[in-house]
Amino acid sequence: LEMLSFIITKLYILSKENGRGPIPRRYTKCREIIIENVASIPLLCKSILLIHENDESHRAFKMPIILNALLNKNSIGMWLVAMFRGDRFTKLRAITFLEHISNVKITDMNGVYRHCSQNEYDAFLEKRMEAYQAVANLEGIMAAMVLLSPKKIEKAASTSIIHYVLDERIGRPSSLCFMLFDLTIYIFLMISYRVNLIRCLEVTCSDWDSPRYLVSIIAVYFLCRDILTVISMMQTSKQEVWAFFRDWWNYVESIGMALVLWTTTLLSEELVESTYLPIIFALTIGLLWIKMIGFLKNINMQLSTFILAVVEILKDMRWFLLVMTVVILMFGEMIEILMKTSGTCKVGLDQGERLLSGAEDFCSSLAWDSYVRIYGIIVGDVSLEDFQETTAITVLFIIFTLFCVVVLLNILIAIVNDSYAKSLARSYGLFGKARVEHVSRQLARERFVSTKIYLDIEDSTKRNFSNIVKRCLFRVLRWCIFAFLLAVVIAVNVLSVDTWRLLWLDRHKYGGEAAFLCVSLVCALSLFNGGLFAMSLYYSGEVLKKILLVCQTEKHIPLAFDYRTVFAAVEVIF
Repeated sequence: LEMLSFIITKLYILSKENGRGPIPRRYTKCREIIIENVASIPLLCKSILLIHENDESHRAFKMPIILNALLNKNSIGMWLVAMFRGDRFTKLRAITFLEHISNVKITDMNGVYRHCSQNEYDAFLEKRMEAYQAVANLEGIMAAMVLLSPKKIEKAASTSIIHYVLDERIGRPSSLCFMLFDLTIYIFLMISYRVNLIRCLEVTCSDWDSPRYLVSIIAVYFLCRDILTVISMMQTSKQEVWAFFRDWWNYVESIGMALVLWTTTLLSEELVESTYLPIIFALTIGLLWIKMIGFLKNINMQLSTFILAVVEILKDMRWFLLVMTVVILMFGEMIEILMKTSGTCKVGLDQGERLLSGAEDFCSSLAWDSYVRIYGIIVGDVSLEDFQETTAITVLFIIFTLFCVVVLLNILIAIVNDSYAKSLARSYGLFGKARVEHVSRQLARERFVSTKIYLDIEDSTKRNFSNIVKRCLFRVLRWCIFAFLLAVVIAVNVLSVDTWRLLWLDRHKYGGEAAFLCVSLVCALSLFNGGLFAMSLYYSGEVLKKILLVCQTEKHIPLAFDYRTVFAAVEVIF
């Protein structure tokens, strides 16, 4: 490798020294042939990556011949996906490969630090894009990256090549179609669930049926989507399923949709008067908004950094919260004991007759009141007269305020500042990690509605009973999914219009809230149908190309229609 690196470096110098003409072009051509042949060696890069001595491996990747081979698409293959699915050592070396290919510079490839012409720089950019695209075309690369630990995903996602792959995958029309569809459907869910709540709390649950049906259909859609996602991941790897359940954002969505279905089913005049159902309503609405935040974190890097920084801050605060809880419980019980034993508590008061003061809270029969009052002192709700009953209570109050307000709150500020600074430093990796998980789930869903046409049914190696049954079942499942999506689209349009009509008719009962919900429904409907119309226009040209391709490919007879050609063409249209 050192000899070959010396040769291609010398050929580059000779081509630059001899100016223009046939001789420099001959040097350049000879150099390109050497690089192409070296890059075509099977598993060359993988063999270098698997060298256990780090110094030797890094030394090899600094050689010009290897740097040129890295940007050759022939050196990239499915071995990279296999390394991501291997043990800890191979996973680390796969990430190292991504870092090497992302850090290649044109001066490193040439072996000498000389001024490069614009043509050479353009050729370098073209080779780099070809290498990046070769990685993007690897089937299962995103699914394999999800199997890494969170820190390793961040490290891999911080490389420019994975950033390009993520941009390419998310920028595909099918991915944009799914994202727009899910976003608008989710907006309909939040609006219709709000309408369903106010009609049952302020009117009657039996008057309107459209909001309840709309909420139920959309919640079933999201639950079915998650179930199909898990099924699709199980076909690829069971480890990918575990990675899916490792992400707590998925639990937020699933639990939120289950609560939406449950509360919609239980919503009636009798159950609204119960004490536990309003709490469940509030929890459901909170989970719906958290899921909206989780969706927004995949859109913009600055927004994603802020959202994920909040999550990291909460993780770093776990031990602080534990100490804070212990301190609140300790001082709450200490002051409660002193209050009750000093004779300052009034005896014989009912729970509804006591005053909302610090002394009355500590004298309450509920220990929860003491803890809440202590927490109120930390956030500033304090009255000095409540802690001057005895000298011991006053001293304990001074110790508590000095320790919690002065010491613990300043420690909290330091923890938040340090955690946020670390999150900003990891912003590129955090954003990439969120998009890797999003793309892996999106690709798993697209497997069920892929427009790939299977025309190899006559292949003798695959004409066995089990494969034919699997293919038929898969086609039936895909058509069921198409029918369900079509039913969701129709139901959303019809029920949304009817919900808007009912809101408009009863607008005098709700005032400004009804007007806001009506405007929100109109905007959501416009975005939903406008997006579907725009994407249908885009896909119309793609559909015509695929239909013509199928017709010309089938038995090599141009425009030869038979039942399988028509079936495949209709499948492409859906």
